[in-house]
Amino acid sequence: MDYQNYYEAMIEILVDNFDTDIGEYNGKIELSVDEYNDSCTIAKEFNVAYNPEHTVLDVLNQSVPEVAEITSYIVSAPALGCLIDYLEDELIVDFED
Repeated sequence: MDYQNYYEAMIEILVDNFDTDIGEYNGKIELSVDEYNDSCTIAKEFNVAYNPEHTVLDVLNQSVPEVAEITSYIVSAPALGCLIDYLEDELIVDFED
């Protein structure tokens, strides 16, 4: 998987869900099936923690498809933010502070 391309695409999606006052992601965002599957693959591969009780994969697996024929998923922006932060913190991707 190309982590850098994934990272850059997710940053563009997440930018509108970042609360600069508290420095955290919030709300829900819509991901395509491919974006959702890539997020789940990375979350599983690195076993990224969401909180002490759950992993990011646990939270993503609770996502609800947008329609009966699955074309997108509504996911937790904070969970996706954890995944992006992990990629940055572990220096898996190149990024600018």
